[in-house]
Amino acid sequence: MIRKLTTLFAIGGALLVSACGDYSSRVESGTPTGGNGGGGTAAVKNCTELFAGRVQKRMDFCRTCHIPGGAADVPDGKLFQLTQDRSQDYANLRASWDRLGRNDNGKSRILKMASGTDTRSHTGGTPWPVGSDAYKEMDAQLLGFVDAGACAIGGLGGDPTAELPLLAEGHRGGSHFSRFCEGKADSAVLPPDPVRLIKPGVNAGKAVYFNTHWKDCHINNPETAQTCGEWRSRIEKGGEWLDVAGNRNAAGFFGGTSPTGLITFAASDYGNLWRHWGLPGRPDNFDQLLSERWGTPLAKKRNPYPLPGEDPNATNGGSGQLPVIATQLRNADGSFSGRMGLNCHVCHTGQVGLPGEKDPATQKELPGLLYSIGASLDLGVVAMDIAPGNPVAGAVLSSLAVSRGNHNSSQFQFVGIGASVQQPLELLLPVLSTFFVNVPASGVSESTLWWNHNHRAQQFAAGDIYGDATRATAAFFLPILDANPANLINAGAKSMVFDEAIDQDLSAWVTNLQSPEYPSTIDTALAEQGAILFHSKDLFAQAGNAGRRKPKGNGSCAGCHGAYSPRYVNDPAYLETPALEGMAGYIVPPEIIGTDLALLKAFPDAAKEASEDAWILSNEQKGTPDACAIATTPGKRIDPEEGYIAPPLYGVWASAPYFHNGSVPDVWSVLKSSDRPAIWRRVSTPNDSGSDIVMGFDMSFNRAYDKNKLGWNYDPVSPGYTADRPLSPIFRLDGLFKVLSLGYNGVLLVNNLPTALPPQLSNAQIEGRKVYDTREHSRSNAGHDFTDVLTDQERRALIEYLKTL
Repeated sequence: MIRKLTTLFAIGGALLVSACGDYSSRVESGTPTGGNGGGGTAAVKNCTELFAGRVQKRMDFCRTCHIPGGAADVPDGKLFQLTQDRSQDYANLRASWDRLGRNDNGKSRILKMASGTDTRSHTGGTPWPVGSDAYKEMDAQLLGFVDAGACAIGGLGGDPTAELPLLAEGHRGGSHFSRFCEGKADSAVLPPDPVRLIKPGVNAGKAVYFNTHWKDCHINNPETAQTCGEWRSRIEKGGEWLDVAGNRNAAGFFGGTSPTGLITFAASDYGNLWRHWGLPGRPDNFDQLLSERWGTPLAKKRNPYPLPGEDPNATNGGSGQLPVIATQLRNADGSFSGRMGLNCHVCHTGQVGLPGEKDPATQKELPGLLYSIGASLDLGVVAMDIAPGNPVAGAVLSSLAVSRGNHNSSQFQFVGIGASVQQPLELLLPVLSTFFVNVPASGVSESTLWWNHNHRAQQFAAGDIYGDATRATAAFFLPILDANPANLINAGAKSMVFDEAIDQDLSAWVTNLQSPEYPSTIDTALAEQGAILFHSKDLFAQAGNAGRRKPKGNGSCAGCHGAYSPRYVNDPAYLETPALEGMAGYIVPPEIIGTDLALLKAFPDAAKEASEDAWILSNEQKGTPDACAIATTPGKRIDPEEGYIAPPLYGVWASAPYFHNGSVPDVWSVLKSSDRPAIWRRVSTPNDSGSDIVMGFDMSFNRAYDKNKLGWNYDPVSPGYTADRPLSPIFRLDGLFKVLSLGYNGVLLVNNLPTALPPQLSNAQIEGRKVYDTREHSRSNAGHDFTDVLTDQERRALIEYLKTL
């Protein structure tokens, strides 16, 4: 497996970082160029010395793609073809020069294509810009095929092989502060956080484009940590809230640390859920079966609840083990309450691999439970199980999800309403009326990955919240549904929220998380081809995208998603500083990205303006140039159009399914739209119990993960399937769907009505909730089809590269 930077240095020069490609597309203006500009003191005397000492070393990197089976093994790319046999390089270069017309039209097309001066573009970008050493050396070599005297040139730079690699360990997301503090004393002063560099105008004219920006939301509030010791302390304190283990500070949805919140439930009800499932007795593996039924892993650490008949305070919380999404709350005196609440892991934690599972090829252990990903929970089933003991909790939770594996808790309808409750009472009704009258129904969404939080300046699918508005991290802990109604109309949020610094503790714990290393084998040579394609191939210069609106940047994957390869991170044509490694901040307009618009339309400008007073969104700086709150109001947008943020791609292999609504099951289908299933269902864990019980999605990496496509195995489902969610058959009747869509476009929350106040579902109906139907509201799998111009070989190379991030 490729991981150590010292083993990954490519043999070629930086000026050939984009040597792959075909020769069929038009040239685009403004294509970034790389390489040094020459001007050194080195010289060569003849063609033999030039080829052996300079040109052939650069051709070693051309060999990344221009070989049989490589990414450039396409009809036009074969005009410049090498092999793995270096002894044939001179002959192959000469033959390619012949095939491409020699120097008959001035400069050879080998040189024109790679320098961006041909009438057609090189798919791999412009690795040999005019004036660079690479350009001068290859120009002299090709001219030397006719006039040997042309090879005697000077003014060259140093050794072309001393360059950075294409592949490396990289950040894997996480926090710059955590990387800096590794091995340093607590007294070490923290450096500036690179995410603060993302300001209006950053990286202008470079290959990677940004139209989001960072804002300091703590000008009038306690600042972030200043030393490594303070940073470590914040992470530790945040873990007391989020690293679930029955901690003293454990909190629950909409109730804070109080066990009296309206979304809590009793251990006695929880421990007897098997009765609602129709089982003859409590199974010995009840905790594991509930984990499967709900679709959430058991917590890694001890996360206790009292079994029936147990006193939680005589058994250190109890001898049962809760799933990671739940935690037992404490009384004010610190004793266990016997009541549980749900937490942030409902949306932000999932599983890749079974406990103790290893990849058979590498013997590396799978990560198992992963803080950051979701996509396996059925919150509707959770709501149904909780509802008999707590109907309020059942109704609230059921409104957040209509199927297994996705939810709509990121809809700002709830954020806006929840935030408005935190205002003085006189603001409540105007804000609520704005939302109900002006906000269309939202729909399904996937949670953004926690481990990428510190690599983007604005958060959520559309970038609506500034990353430094850290109170939003604690939004779902606000006790707006406390059992005491007086808390909803008294002083407001400031009397209901914890300590002012708690939100920064939570944020520190979140941003400290890193994505897991890909556990299986990686084809290094193929991944290097993918690195080149990812950073250099202008997808919009291809014939298949002719006439299509082009995004800003260089038109490559990196143009939107950021630069990761050391070779490109350190190329000033890509980033103005290497500190921007892995940062992504391009809100891509709908006309370009083409994905489902329901989530974007659900937070129109009127609702955004109404949310500007929300304390939870750091509203203290309102009316000043440093105003935080909503980041995408018309006055704060850098580009006039709204859209969805192209996210950073650390850990992308572990975060299937894809798109903001989870409509595409694997990376292969992201890159090839014709292979996307219209209706599909992930495979479930095999049921070996002999009983009629619900099993969750199969999380075994070796059994259920497709390493070639990067995603979980699934089965296509016929459009006429009958197992279904309650009431939702009406969604598949075209006439009624159109009528309902009118309501979706004008009335808050109506898309959730079919599953609000859920009945007791049959196991067959629960199985039906596993189906993803892209015909339903907010579930379209359209968009991102500009990658259809890729060849299958290029897709394989890109997928192999993404495994390294």
